[in-house]
Amino acid sequence: MTNPVSNPGKRSLLAFYLLVAVVVASRLTFPRWLTYDVLSILSWDVFGYYLYLPATFIHHDLGISDFSWVQQILDTYHPTNGFYQAYMGPAGHYVMKYPMGLAILYAPFFLIGHLFAGMMGFQADGFSLPYQISVAMGCLLITIAGIWFLRKILLTCFSEGVTALTMVLVVLGTNYFELTAYDGALVHNALFTIYTLIIWFTIRWHETPTWRTSLLLGLLIGLAVIIRPTEIICVLIPLLWGVWDKKSMQKKWERVTGHGSRVTGIILAIFLVGSLQLIYWKVYAGTWLYYSYEPNEKLQWIAPWLWQVLFSFKKGWLVYTPMMVFSLIGFYRLGNRYRQIFYALFLFTVANILIVASWPTWWYGGSFGQRAMMQSYAVLAFPLAALVQWLLARNIWIKVPLLLVMFLFILLNLFQTWQYMNFLIHPSLMTSGYYWRMFGKTKTDNVAKGFLEGYKEAGWEAMGPEEEYNRKVLFQSGFEPDEPWISGIREDSIVRSGSYSCRLDPNEVFFTVLDRKIGETTATPGSWVRVTFWLYSPYLYKYNSGNFVITMNHQDSNYKYRFLKFEEEGWIPLKWNKLVYTYQIPSIEDPNDRLQIYLWRESHSNLYVDDITVELFEPKDEE
Repeated sequence: MTNPVSNPGKRSLLAFYLLVAVVVASRLTFPRWLTYDVLSILSWDVFGYYLYLPATFIHHDLGISDFSWVQQILDTYHPTNGFYQAYMGPAGHYVMKYPMGLAILYAPFFLIGHLFAGMMGFQADGFSLPYQISVAMGCLLITIAGIWFLRKILLTCFSEGVTALTMVLVVLGTNYFELTAYDGALVHNALFTIYTLIIWFTIRWHETPTWRTSLLLGLLIGLAVIIRPTEIICVLIPLLWGVWDKKSMQKKWERVTGHGSRVTGIILAIFLVGSLQLIYWKVYAGTWLYYSYEPNEKLQWIAPWLWQVLFSFKKGWLVYTPMMVFSLIGFYRLGNRYRQIFYALFLFTVANILIVASWPTWWYGGSFGQRAMMQSYAVLAFPLAALVQWLLARNIWIKVPLLLVMFLFILLNLFQTWQYMNFLIHPSLMTSGYYWRMFGKTKTDNVAKGFLEGYKEAGWEAMGPEEEYNRKVLFQSGFEPDEPWISGIREDSIVRSGSYSCRLDPNEVFFTVLDRKIGETTATPGSWVRVTFWLYSPYLYKYNSGNFVITMNHQDSNYKYRFLKFEEEGWIPLKWNKLVYTYQIPSIEDPNDRLQIYLWRESHSNLYVDDITVELFEPKDEE
C-alpha cells in the first residue's frame, strides 16, 4: 500500500501544526502544576505506573522492603486516596499493581526532572515540581509524535485533504483532546502513539520486511503489552494486514514463510520487552507469571457491560464521543474500498470493544467519557477517513449537512471538555438526569447536583435508638499532643477545647479523617457510622467553601457516595459549628473496600477543625 499522493501538499502538514499548537497551548494555559494532591500529574493510576522509577533510581528499593519512603510521599504529596498501587506479594515484597511499560516511557523525563530538581534546590524525591513538569512536557512530546504518525499512516491511503480533516475530527472531536492536552500522563496517550507506530511499521514491513522494521515492530508490540496486557490484541493488525480472501491469505503466508528469520525477529523482540516484566515478577513475586491485580479484578466474559460502555450516560463512549459514530459507519466504506486493511482493523475493533466491556469497573474510574477506547482511535481513524473521503465526493446537499454535524460534534466535545476540567461534568458519577440539566451550562446548581449518581439519596439517614446498637470508636482526636494525628497544622490560637485544634493546610485539597478497609472493622451491612466534629471559619462559608464526604470505595470507584456542602448548612462564621452525620453501611462488595471520610476544600482560606469522633454502631443480636 503506497501513498496515493505523489507530491503531497501542505494541508495535512498545516493541520498537524495547528493541532499541536492547540494541544500544547491548552496544556500550558491550564497548567495545574500541583504537586500536593490528587489533581497533580503523578497521582492516582499514574502514581502507580510511575512508582517504579523513584523506587529504582532514588530509593534502590523496587520491592518496597522499607515502606517508610512510600509513606513519606503519601504524607507529603497526597497523590492518592488510599494506597492501592502495590500489594504485598507471596514472596514478601510489595508488587506493583500496574505493569512497568509506562515507567519505561516516563524514564527519560524522570531523569531530566531529577537533574533539574538537584540543580534548582527542589526535593529530589521523584514528585517535586521539576518531576511533574518534566513528565507533563514529555507526555506532550508523546502526543506530538502520535499526531505526526497519525498523519503518516493516513496518507498511505488517503489524500491530503481527507487526511487533514480526519486528523481534526480525531484530535478535536473526541476525548483524545482531553486525554492528551490535560490527562496526557495516563496510559491512553502513550498507547495511541504506540498504535500509530505499530500501524506505520506494519505498512513498512509489508512493503519491505527489513530487519530494522521487524525489530521495531516487535519492540512496539512488546511495549504495548507491558503497558496493558490486554493490548496483546494489537498483534491482529500485522497478522491480518493485507488479508481479505483465500488468495490474499495464501500470499500472506508465502511472505511470512519467505521472511521467516525476520518474523522470528519480531517474536523475539516482543519476548525481549515482555521478559522485563517477567523478570520483575520472578524476583519480587517469586513466580514468572503473576496476577498483580486484586483477585476480583478480572475480565468477565463476554462483554456483559457492552450497552453501558457504548450508551450509558455514566460513561458511554458514543454518548460523550458521538464523533465515533461516523467511524463505525465508515467501516462499511472501508470494506468496499480498502479490503486489504479492512479485516485487520475491523476485527481488532470488535475484539477491543468486547475486552473493554468485560472489565467489572467498566467506567474505568475518573475520566471524560470512555477513556479505555481512546488508544484505538489510531485504528478507527481509517474508517473515519474512508467516510470523509466518500462524503467530500458527494453533492452539496449531502456534504454540507453532514460536515455541519461533524463541526457541531467538535464544538460539543471542546465545550464538554471545558465542563469536565471545571468540574461541571463529574468524572465518575454522571447520570442522564444530570447530563441533560448541565447540557450547555457554564455553572452547576444544587438542583442539578441532586441528579448525580448517589447524590439523589443523600440526606440525613435516621439511625434507631443508641441502646439498640453496640458502640465502637473508630477514631477520636482533639489534636492534643498525646492524641491520634491525621494531617494539617496544630493550632493554639483558635481552639474549641483543650490546647489545640487543627488548621487545615491551605495547600491540601483533601483532609482525610478516616480511610480504612471495611474488613479491618467489624462493620456489616446495616451497621451505622456516626461522624461528629466541629468546624470554624473566619469568613462566610460561601467565600470559604468545602464539602464533608463519606463514601465506600471499591477498586478506586465510589459507591454510596454522600457529601454535604459547608455553605449550605447555615453555619455561622467566627463560631464553632457542630456537624453530626450518620451513614448506614451498604451492601459490601469486597472486604478490601474502603470506608473513606474526608473534608474536601474548594478555597484556600483557613479552616479549623476540632474534636473529631468517628463511631461504629452495630445492631445488637436479638434475644
